[in-house]
Amino acid sequence: MKGEIIGENEDGIGVDIDDNTGVIHEITIEKGSWEIVYHEQDGYPDNADKRSSKGNEMVRQARDYAKWYVAQETDYDTMPWYLGTASLKAIRTAVGSCSDEAVEQHFGEYYRQLAGAYDDDITQPHPDPVPAGVAMNEYREQKLDIYLTEDRSEIDATSGVHVMYYAGVDDERFIRSDDPYPDREPDGRLEHVVIDIDRDQFETFLDYHLRCQIRDSYLARGEEPPEQYRVLGPGTDYMMGRCMTRDWLPEYHNYNASIEGYRAEDTFNAGVFGQLLSLF
Repeated sequence: MKGEIIGENEDGIGVDIDDNTGVIHEITIEKGSWEIVYHEQDGYPDNADKRSSKGNEMVRQARDYAKWYVAQETDYDTMPWYLGTASLKAIRTAVGSCSDEAVEQHFGEYYRQLAGAYDDDITQPHPDPVPAGVAMNEYREQKLDIYLTEDRSEIDATSGVHVMYYAGVDDERFIRSDDPYPDREPDGRLEHVVIDIDRDQFETFLDYHLRCQIRDSYLARGEEPPEQYRVLGPGTDYMMGRCMTRDWLPEYHNYNASIEGYRAEDTFNAGVFGQLLSLF
């Protein structure tokens, strides 16, 4: 993947992206909304329904790379958190340097939400808050927004636990919890199903989950991650959805997948996660 900013005016930023098959994508990102408002390429059908699985992935990779590239080359904040490799790496470092008290302060509620579903001795802060009959299945994701300090060296704050469910196919709904910065894009977001995990495993779980998210930030924009991030397991919900719906993409989120160069170093309740994914 390669990028080049080809122009800028008061309305937007133009960028050319050379994807992994050599197709050039002409993309314009609108200032203010930071949404892509123009995308032209000659390598794939314009109608997504007529593209192959690979073609649709190439188009998505180009769009994600464009947002990431402009953010690297300018002072504009054009990318969502799940493309922000540097921020995710900073979060991983910050979590790794947290004291036991800081881990409890920022992530204790999240641990109890995950583990409390299986351990009767742990009170789950938010027992399934989804009203009966509203969701299409039993799949729930527990999400926690993370905010870094201004110098990006420490965890500033975390949100309460948000719960995501599906009201229908491709119809994600959120039941949001407290958020210290409701009008600010988080620097990162933990996204996982409930799991049966001991407290002394939790910090290892956090580190592994963040490694998977860093992996996904590379993959989403069409880049191979460095070796230390070539691990298997659930990372970002954004990338997992692509892996589940595009047969061209390997199942990086699956602990049991066979992908050359990738391995599962930990398999935190892989069986439970697999059963939940089978609901789809």
